[in-house]
Amino acid sequence: MSSNQSMRGTVFYVAPECGGDASEKCDVYSFGVLLLVIVSGRRPLEVTTGSPLSSSEFQRANLVSWGRHCSRKGKLLDLVDESIQGLDKEQALLCIKVALLCLLKSPSRRPSMKEVVGMGLVENWSHLNCPFTIHLHHPLNSSNSILL
Repeated sequence: MSSNQSMRGTVFYVAPECGGDASEKCDVYSFGVLLLVIVSGRRPLEVTTGSPLSSSEFQRANLVSWGRHCSRKGKLLDLVDESIQGLDKEQALLCIKVALLCLLKSPSRRPSMKEVVGMGLVENWSHLNCPFTIHLHHPLNSSNSILL
């Protein structure tokens, strides 16, 4: 945990530009990291060796870097935890695409949380007893990659 009184958070969940001033775009970034953690079953940084990491090993160890790499290669499903039974690939891809939009390097290009809510992560709110559904659209790329 950070000891900065103006902002607290866990390293690797905090947006790079949030050096002390929290904002909605910082929260959006953190939510993107959380989505990748859930879908991948990994921590934001997983180092399993005591020896120095090569550049490619560090990229894979850093979940955000690995997500961006998989996106550039068009292999988003490589991010999904292999132990997930009965995987709904379309839902997994949606979660990953939303996460990657939340993790865009430029804060101004990240969606708002209101837009994130409307991206279809919760398609049927009836089981939550929510009396309304929000429909907002963000330019999600229909392919398996998002240009970063």
